[in-house]
Amino acid sequence: MTPHPRKEGREPLTREKILDKALEILDAEGAEKLSMRRLGESLGVEAMALYHYFPNKDAILDGVVDRIVQETGPGLPPNADEDWKTVMMSGPASAARALEAHPRAGWLFLGRQYTTAESLQMLEAPLQVLRSAGFEGQALVDAAHAIFAYTAGWYLLTSGQGGTWSGPVEEAIEITTDAPPLTAEFAPQLRDWSHGFEEGLMALMEGLEARLGE
Repeated sequence: MTPHPRKEGREPLTREKILDKALEILDAEGAEKLSMRRLGESLGVEAMALYHYFPNKDAILDGVVDRIVQETGPGLPPNADEDWKTVMMSGPASAARALEAHPRAGWLFLGRQYTTAESLQMLEAPLQVLRSAGFEGQALVDAAHAIFAYTAGWYLLTSGQGGTWSGPVEEAIEITTDAPPLTAEFAPQLRDWSHGFEEGLMALMEGLEARLGE
């Protein structure tokens, strides 16, 4: 007895086919539109057939994250000889490549609760980097929160997935007779979020590192 319905001539269902279709739906419609029923319909099977390969939707999303990471390159390489800040930077750098290729995938990396072994391991990697740098206890948690919040906030502002703020509107400055001078001068740069992420994150980590000695 087969674990899923299959019409004559249809290729058998596989984990790879399920992940391919899940990523296709995510890219086109966003993670909020991805459900077991929607995924099953797109594959031409009952939703229950998917549970033979994945225990739940979270496991499918973890599989999609793993697929994206493999596609765009890993972050956080386990190189003990490398400065911790450089290692930590590789995680957001990898995420940036992933989000460039799959703009709607941001919340898979930044906005999900960690409920499976795979997603817990994603959280473990940066925590281990912070531990290796000398952060312990609440200081480790505070550093993790600061880095995660900075990365998530940058994604929100650049992607439009969680907000629309993009800097001062040029037309508003032009029609305002007493526009604030610095706002007017730097308006184009303030609207451009393609620069500054790595510089800001490095400055944040340098500040966290400096506080270790206090």
